[in-house]
Amino acid sequence: MLRIYLSFFVSFFFFLVSFSQNKHEYVGGVKLSDTILISYKIKFTESDGEVKGYSITDIGGEHETKSNIFGEYDVDNKVLSFRETGIVYTKSTVSQNDFCFLNTTIKNFIFGKTKKVKANFIGLFSDNTECINGEILLNAFEQAEERAQKLVNKISKSKKVPDSLKQKLREINLMDTFKINMLKKNQTLSIFTNSNSIKFIIYDGGKEDGDKITILVNNDIVLNTYEADKLKKYLDINLDKRKTSIVIKAVNEGSISPNTVVVEIDDGINKIKALSNLKKNETTQIDVLKH
Repeated sequence: MLRIYLSFFVSFFFFLVSFSQNKHEYVGGVKLSDTILISYKIKFTESDGEVKGYSITDIGGEHETKSNIFGEYDVDNKVLSFRETGIVYTKSTVSQNDFCFLNTTIKNFIFGKTKKVKANFIGLFSDNTECINGEILLNAFEQAEERAQKLVNKISKSKKVPDSLKQKLREINLMDTFKINMLKKNQTLSIFTNSNSIKFIIYDGGKEDGDKITILVNNDIVLNTYEADKLKKYLDINLDKRKTSIVIKAVNEGSISPNTVVVEIDDGINKIKALSNLKKNETTQIDVLKH
């Protein structure tokens, strides 16, 4: 019953949060048909008419994908145009050439003032052939943390919600929960890069509880039964092959289940932050793919 309540809360809370206080950040969904709505987030900056940033599709889902976005803003006509141009990471199993990139133009858009966005989009493969079209439905939430806290307070006062869930909501940092990737068992996170090496950083981002992990790079153990703590552990991993596979195995679950170790991947251009969510002997995989 606790899991059902928590799942409902997370789903509902998603549509209230903006993930940060950045005015150029929007969250909502892409609508592919009358019944299919996939969560979608964009974050970007604008300078002299040039737009740069990223999008995340299917946030927290099995096919979560982060893409770079580039675009233009016509301040005189109040028109914002942007397109996804490449994959940073994905949890899908398809190759990068199979991805459908969103392209859209939003009229009557004013930075800092436009709070709701509804526009059609065209999906294009990397060779510019059409794949799928639909609508984007987005909202800006500058006061996300305040709204989230109001929701938590409302739940805390409800007699229909178990006390166990109320306690859980008081303990967790809701904003951090939605900022980070979850590395789940038997899941592969694929990262695309042009770099010849990456920095792999490991630490315990919460309460130190003795979580231990083993890390293998292309089946070779590079870190064995390592106990994560607040001190960051740095690994330099060379990308000598087109695909470098990094496996994280949970040696134990510490004193607080499950095994939750923060992992950061830095290729010099993109930084990706993730959190393991594993039980003893479970594994998750990160594939680094060179363009």
